Amino acid sequence: MTGSGDIAPVVTGQAGDVGNTITEHLVGTFAGLIAVIVVATIFITAEYRRGLIRVTLAASPRRGRVLAAKAVVIGSVTFVAGLAAAAAAVIFGAQLAHARGSYVYPVPWPTELRMVVGTAALIAVAAVLALALGTVLRRSAAAVTLVIVAIVLPYILGVASVLPIGASDWLLRITPAAAFAVQQAVPQYSQLTAIYSPNAGFFPLAPWVGFAVLCAYAALALGLAVVLLRRRDA
Repeated sequence: MTGSGDIAPVVTGQAGDVGNTITEHLVGTFAGLIAVIVVATIFITAEYRRGLIRVTLAASPRRGRVLAAKAVVIGSVTFVAGLAAAAAAVIFGAQLAHARGSYVYPVPWPTELRMVVGTAALIAVAAVLALALGTVLRRSAAAVTLVIVAIVLPYILGVASVLPIGASDWLLRITPAAAFAVQQAVPQYSQLTAIYSPNAGFFPLAPWVGFAVLCAYAALALGLAVVLLRRRDA
C-alpha cells in the first residue's frame, strides 16, 4: 500500500514544500571542491613545470612511495579542512535558516554526522584523484579540467533537470559525481508515493555506495599514475 498526504512522511520536492534540508547548507562544497582540485593538481604539476621532480625523485628513488606520500598529505589536509568547513556550514546554515523563519527538515544525528564526514571525505578523495591525474597528464589545466568534468559537471547535469530522470540516475551511478550521495539528508520511503529524483535531492545509490564509486575512480587513477611515474622519464 502506498499513498501521500498529511499522514505520510514529509519529503522535499513536493507541492507546497517550503522547507529546506541540510544538503542545501552544503552547497558551498562546489567552490571548495574546485579550489581543492586546483591545489591538489598543482601539488605535482608544479614540480614537473619547474623541473623539481628530478630533485624529488633523486632524493627518494622509490617513485611509488613519493606519490603515496603526496596522496597522504593532500588527502589528510583537505579532509581536515573539509571537515571543519562542512561542520561550520551545517551549524551556521541551520541557525541562519531559523533566523529567517525557514523550516529545516530535522535529521537524526547519525545522518548529520554522515553528511559532514562524508563531505570531508568526498573532498579528500577528489584531491587524491586530481593529484593522480596531474601525475598522469603533467599539465595543470588539463588535469583540473578533467577532474571538474568528471565530478562537478555530471552532478550539475544530474540535478538541474536538463536530462530525463533515467539519464540523470545513470549519470549519478557511473560517474565520480555519485559520491554526492553522502549529502542526501532525507531517506526514500517505500510506502510514500513521491518523485525521488536527483533534482529533489535524492540519489540513485546509497550514500556510502555512491562514495565508493569515487574511491574506485581515485584508486584506478592513482594506480595508473604509479605505473606511468615508474616508466616515464622525470
